[in-house]
Amino acid sequence: MPTLTTSYVYFGASGAHTRQPRSTTSYGGFTPIPGLNPGGTATLTTGTPFQPGPADPTLTAGALTLNFAFVNVSGCIEGPLNSFVAATPPPVGTVGASPINVLYVYVPTGGTNGGDTGAVIDAFNESIGSLVDNDFVTVSPDPGGTLTSEANVDGWVDTTTRGYTITADHPNIGAYLSWPTTPLFDQWVDLTDPTPPSSLISGADLTPGKGVTVYALAFYKNPVVKSKEIIYDKPWRVKEWDKEHYKEFPDKTPADVNPYKGIFEKGGKDLAEGVNPGNIGDPGFMVAEMGRLLERLAKLEAAVREQGRAFIKREDRPRVGRDKKKSERR
Repeated sequence: MPTLTTSYVYFGASGAHTRQPRSTTSYGGFTPIPGLNPGGTATLTTGTPFQPGPADPTLTAGALTLNFAFVNVSGCIEGPLNSFVAATPPPVGTVGASPINVLYVYVPTGGTNGGDTGAVIDAFNESIGSLVDNDFVTVSPDPGGTLTSEANVDGWVDTTTRGYTITADHPNIGAYLSWPTTPLFDQWVDLTDPTPPSSLISGADLTPGKGVTVYALAFYKNPVVKSKEIIYDKPWRVKEWDKEHYKEFPDKTPADVNPYKGIFEKGGKDLAEGVNPGNIGDPGFMVAEMGRLLERLAKLEAAVREQGRAFIKREDRPRVGRDKKKSERR
């Protein structure tokens, strides 16, 4: 039976914090709130509805006062479910075969602990309820690339002397081999105290001004497969075959893609363009290739018949001349 785990955490970063590699992977990379995370899990029944209760708007942990930021539910059939208002639970989901994880996230009050102003940022995959380490932003202006590197490694963009545009995108967008686990950007969520509930930012750009400090998470979610009739096109895009036309569905995942089909459809063009065709030494490749050849043979037979000529396999041809048995010769 699927398990249920509930965690209470806070986003405790203040200024630069190491994302690559992240110092901890427990509690989704967040800091657990002491006294609110008992051990053990509950069990749920597949096919039943699930909805967590409302959250406390504030919590106290030692000397820290924590404001509610959001609650995330991962593992439901419908995909990730969120709420950014403490008194309003996430939408009702359905228990499937996967474990259900409920993550209540808070932020400390009081802003920064002194020092320079800047954007404290990180990437959150709402489909798995965890912060992720991938490169996820570009910073502009950034002629030498130093600010972009610092933003991805340390989760920090200094705004002491000027403002910047921080643009979120797909993590490791060029690494097509990691496609099945590559989430898609959903939205920026501003967690900056003292303005709960969290602010949702439209678009991929976070634009902190000069002298401004902001705490923000870029939300990502794993794409949902709506059709399995998809093929490779480019490392960042897949297409669906619909009768006589290709339709683009950029929100698809290639988790169920046939890694050989792109070769067959385009005569090896994918190899020339650097798209991974899979392991061509795999027996599955030979089976697929044989199927393709048989299909072409059937088309050839049909074409010959249309021209009024018989297409007879060698073993079905009548014996003539020397091949005839003596008893058959007259």
